[in-house]
Amino acid sequence: MESIFGNVDQSKQRIPAARVQDLRDKAERCRRHQEMSLLRVILTLFLVLIFLLESPAFSGKIYKWVDERGVVHFSDQEPSSDEIKVKVEQREFKDPSTVEPPKDTIVRETSRNPIEFVTNCTFTIKGPKRMGSGFLVSSGGYALTCKHVVDDVPNLTALLNDQQEVQLNVLFTSSKYDLALVQVMVPKKLPYLTVRDAEGLAPGDRLFAVGASAGLHSTVTDGVFTAFRTIEAAKGDFIQFSAPLNPGNSGGPLVDENGMVVGVVSLKFLSQQGMPVSGVGFAVPSAHIKEEYGSYLEK
Repeated sequence: MESIFGNVDQSKQRIPAARVQDLRDKAERCRRHQEMSLLRVILTLFLVLIFLLESPAFSGKIYKWVDERGVVHFSDQEPSSDEIKVKVEQREFKDPSTVEPPKDTIVRETSRNPIEFVTNCTFTIKGPKRMGSGFLVSSGGYALTCKHVVDDVPNLTALLNDQQEVQLNVLFTSSKYDLALVQVMVPKKLPYLTVRDAEGLAPGDRLFAVGASAGLHSTVTDGVFTAFRTIEAAKGDFIQFSAPLNPGNSGGPLVDENGMVVGVVSLKFLSQQGMPVSGVGFAVPSAHIKEEYGSYLEK
């Protein structure tokens, strides 16, 4: 053996691997395991730190004041009297997660399409021996309808989409157009429709008429835009459209596919024999709405 491998230096003699394993303390983990354990501890502490730093929004008060040197301070603690040079401004803020969205926002978000939202903003006008429609244009209850629906009619009520019947007050009737501004008397915010310019309509554009057609609350019929017409007997310009109409539709909104108002349903064409002609209806254009009651429209 010595002739093949040479002499073995006893001072540098190696210990077999099997014996190394035997010499390790059984209760002591290897270096690799110790490093992995340390890494797990660090990762756990890091996640806990992130959780603590991500504190939720809270409500409270904030104070603003100017000290004797003219320096502006902001704090959530009320300052002492000797720190203040001028009056302290106090502002209260709320946790956004606890603030309820307005009622109209809730209705808009839960509507499955724009036309369903239109029905939520449309109501039936009820009076002695007369019925028509109206629609909300502000969260404060301002609404539009036709003049001939409410003119000289006492004790009007509005049947809302939630079947609540409330008082309806007539504020103004137009001297130029078949329009009237009314107010639905409820103590809460209401959903409302937006009025757009109708001048951009092109023949064939789809339109929807919503109202108490034949006395049926929030009935939806659809058709298309035909043209702008001047009707001498009615002394005005109107939108002609093809959606079917019935008694009770007057005063309801005429809207586009996005649920935006282009006009107020007003007239239905009659033949010379006095018979109604299907598919020929007329609405007061939105330009007249803005001319008469633009300041009452909420955006």
